[in-house]
Amino acid sequence: MICLSRHGQTDWNLFKRFNGCTDVYLNQTGIAQAKLQAENLRDVRFDMCFCSPQTRARQFCEIIYNGSVVFDDRLAEIYCGEFEGTEETAEAMALFWKAIQSGDKGTERIDAFIKRNCELCEIIAEKHKRKNVLIVTHAANARIINYFFTGRPNNYDFSITVVEKGEFITFENS
Repeated sequence: MICLSRHGQTDWNLFKRFNGCTDVYLNQTGIAQAKLQAENLRDVRFDMCFCSPQTRARQFCEIIYNGSVVFDDRLAEIYCGEFEGTEETAEAMALFWKAIQSGDKGTERIDAFIKRNCELCEIIAEKHKRKNVLIVTHAANARIINYFFTGRPNNYDFSITVVEKGEFITFENS
C-alpha cells in the first residue's frame, strides 16, 4: 500500500496564500490534524517513509510516523516565484497556472515539477513494490503522485484537490 499524506494546515493555508518554497510551520489546527492521522494510522506498519524536506511536512511526518524517514527534495512544493506569499484569488490562480506553463514570473515549470515527482514515484513503484510506503508532501505534489499511481490518465485535471490538508489517500502497491 502507498499512503499519500498531505501536511496539515498552516496559517498561509488558512489565509489562502501561495505557499511554495517558503518554510512555514503547521498551526494548531495542522498539529491537531497530524495527531488525528497518527491515531488513524497507528496500526499500519510502514516499511519506508518519504517526506518533503520543508518544515510543515516534516512536522506532520514526525507526528504521524515514528521511524526512519527519507527527506527527498523531489517532494518539495512547486516553486511559486513572484506569487509566493500573495493571496490565492481566482485571478491570481489563473495567472499562476499560465506562468507555470513556461516558468514565467520566476515559477517552476509544471513539466519539470511533474517530472521530478514522477521520477520519485517510479523509484517507489520499482524498489518498494508490495511494501507499505508512506509519502508526506504538499497539495501540488499530491496531484502529481495521484496522477502517477492512477495510471497517468489522459486529460488528467491537475487543478483538482486530491487530498485535503491533514488527510491521506491510499493506492495499491503490487
